[in-house]
Amino acid sequence: MKKKFWRVITGILSVSLVLSLAACGGDGTGGTASTNPSSGSSEGEQIHLRIASSSPTVEFEGDGTTSLGISVNYFIKEIEARSGGRITAQVYPDGQIASSTQEYIGGLQNGAFDIGILNCGSWGDYTSAFAGLNMPYLYFDYDTVYALLDSEIGQSWQQKAYEDTQCLPLAWFDIGFRELTCNVPVHSPADLKGVKIRVMPDPIQTATWEALGCSVTPVAYSELYTALQQGLVDAQENPPSNIVSSKVHELQNYMVITHHNFTATIPAVSPVLWNKLSDEDKALIQEVMIEAQNKGREQTAALAEGFIQTVEDDAGTEIIRLTEDELLAFQEATKSVWPMVEEQMGSEAFNAMIDFVENYTPEAES
Repeated sequence: MKKKFWRVITGILSVSLVLSLAACGGDGTGGTASTNPSSGSSEGEQIHLRIASSSPTVEFEGDGTTSLGISVNYFIKEIEARSGGRITAQVYPDGQIASSTQEYIGGLQNGAFDIGILNCGSWGDYTSAFAGLNMPYLYFDYDTVYALLDSEIGQSWQQKAYEDTQCLPLAWFDIGFRELTCNVPVHSPADLKGVKIRVMPDPIQTATWEALGCSVTPVAYSELYTALQQGLVDAQENPPSNIVSSKVHELQNYMVITHHNFTATIPAVSPVLWNKLSDEDKALIQEVMIEAQNKGREQTAALAEGFIQTVEDDAGTEIIRLTEDELLAFQEATKSVWPMVEEQMGSEAFNAMIDFVENYTPEAES
C-alpha cells in the first residue's frame, strides 16, 4: 500500500461521455406534476432553467473565477447560443433558492427549480452513490479521478443517484482537492484533537474527521463564515476555490494542504422538468453540460495553486505543506473509515473502484 500511495502522491508534493442516463430521464420518475410556467413542455417552446447553487456570487463573475464558475457560465452561454435563444439559464448563487441538502433534493424532486449543483459529499443522507468520492486519501492526482468519473464506474454512480433520488446527474463539475483551514498549526492527527470542525453533511466525511480527533459540527455552507466568526466552529475544509470565494481564510490562521478528498460538485436536473423535455432538448442539455464540465477541468489545477497563494498573500494565513511522513500518518489514521465506504457501496462496487485507481495509468487512456 505504501509503495502505491507514494507513486500517486508525488503529484501533490510537486504540485503540478456523453452520459448513459438519457434513456432513464424519459421514463416515469415519480416526480410531482409541474406547475412551473418557466419550463418548456415540448420542442420549440421557450425554456428558462433556474440553477441553484450555494457558491458565492463572486465565483460566477465574468467568465467565472473558479472552475465551477467557469463551467456554469459556459453552460449558460452555450445553451442559449446553441438553442438559438430558445433555452436560457440563470444561476442563483449564495443559497438564494436552496441552501440545505434537503432543500436541494426536495426542490429538485418537486420542481421548485430546474438544476441544483450539490457537492458529492452533501448527497449522503439520500444516496450512497457518491460514497467512493468521499473516501479519504484514495485519489491523489487529477488524471486518475477524471478517468474514474468518466468511466462506466462513474456512470454507475450517477445511475444509482438517479434511482435513489429521482434527480438526474448531468455531469461532474470540478472543485478539486480539499484542504483544511484552522486556527492551530497542524502537522499530525494529534494536533486536531478537540478541534470543532464543519464538514459536509455526509456520514463518511463525519467519520473521517472524527477519526482524526475532531469534534464535527454541522453547518450549512452558506452559513460557514458566520459560524467561524462566532466561534461555533474552529476549522473547516474545502477546496481552495471555495476557501477564497467564501472568504473563510480571513478568519483562519492556517491552511494545511491535506489533500484528503477530491470534490466533484454535481449538476442534477429536476425530474419534473426532465419529463417535459423533448429528446432533442435532453440531448442538447446533456451535451453542453459535458462540454462545460471539461471546460472547468482545464483550469482546476492552476486555479487551485493560485487560490492557495491568495490565501497567503491576502490574509496572511500561513500555508502548511505536510511532509510525506506527515501525510502517511493522516492516511493511516483514516483507514478505519475505508470499511465504512465498502459497506455503503457494496464490496463489488468498492473493489471495482479500488482496482481502477490502483491500476490506472495515463498511458492506458491513450
